[in-house]
Amino acid sequence: MKAVALVGLALCLSTGPAFCATVKTPPTGCDSFMKDFPAAASAFRVSFERPLTISRGFGEALSGIDIHILSTNADLDGTLKCRGDQFLRFELRINAPAKEKVLADFDAFEQAALISAFHWDRAKTEAVVKAISADAAEYLRASEQRGDVYLAGKVEYHQGDALDLGIIWTPSDHTFVIASQSDE
Repeated sequence: MKAVALVGLALCLSTGPAFCATVKTPPTGCDSFMKDFPAAASAFRVSFERPLTISRGFGEALSGIDIHILSTNADLDGTLKCRGDQFLRFELRINAPAKEKVLADFDAFEQAALISAFHWDRAKTEAVVKAISADAAEYLRASEQRGDVYLAGKVEYHQGDALDLGIIWTPSDHTFVIASQSDE
């Protein structure tokens, strides 16, 4: 818990006071996110598609959850989970190690997600993505040097009472997550 608070404080100090402001109300619904995200990632061909989902045997676990797959011309995967218009979780994933173009595209999509979910400006999203990516890379390097059983660099930031933001880097993939703090 202290490590998460320190990471949040470090991000706050390194990116400026604008990053430290918290969201007091839920920042966006799924419909708004799906409308804003393609505009924020306008350099790419982006849409959200509804996949065929077979949930037999999962009972209530997936009840009422809508899953949307990010369709794009970039080399990454994305998933948005909603309950009605309630934003539950958005994930972006790439395989690692990745070429510079794939990493640059991943950064652009992370920024588009932050703009769409939190309505931050581009300068703030660039600073946040740069800071959390640098921290995740450093934590992964440290994990490898220590010889941890599970090699990973993980950074979390709790944004007010609405959403959490996190990034996890492993030797085989990089994952970016925005998740609701409640599933009601």
